[in-house]
Amino acid sequence: MKNNGLMTQKEEDLMEFLWKQATPLTITEMAGIGQEEWNQVTLFRIVKGLLNKGYLKIHGFEKNNTQYARSFIPSLTKEEYAAILLSERGIKSSSLGSIALAMLGAGKRKKINQDEEDKLIGELENIIEQIRRQGD
Repeated sequence: MKNNGLMTQKEEDLMEFLWKQATPLTITEMAGIGQEEWNQVTLFRIVKGLLNKGYLKIHGFEKNNTQYARSFIPSLTKEEYAAILLSERGIKSSSLGSIALAMLGAGKRKKINQDEEDKLIGELENIIEQIRRQGD
C-alpha cells in the first residue's frame, strides 16, 4: 500500500460504505446503492484518489451491457485504517491496553453488556498470545 496520506472526509465516507458492503463494486453499482449525492463523476474522482493513496484496489472486471467496468475493494480493513489514524496522531502500539480500557469505559457509559465485555477480554487474550508467539 502506498499510504500517501490520510483520507479526506468524502474518501472516508466512501470507504465506510465499501466496508459495510463487503463485496467488490463498480462505480455504477456504488452510485446505484450509495448516498444520494454520489454521482458517477464524483465517485470517479473519489475512487481515483483512494487508488492513488493505496486504500482501494481493483478487484476485477464486470461486464455491464456491452462494456466492462472495474470493480473495487478496500485494500485495508477499517481497523487497519484506525491504526494508521492513531499512529499519525502520535499514539503508539504500546498504548493498546490503555485504548482498550478507554473503549471499555466508553462502552460502560453506553451500558455495554457482559457478552460484549467477555468478547473484548477474549480478543485481548488472543492479542497477548499472538505477541508472545512473535517473541519466540
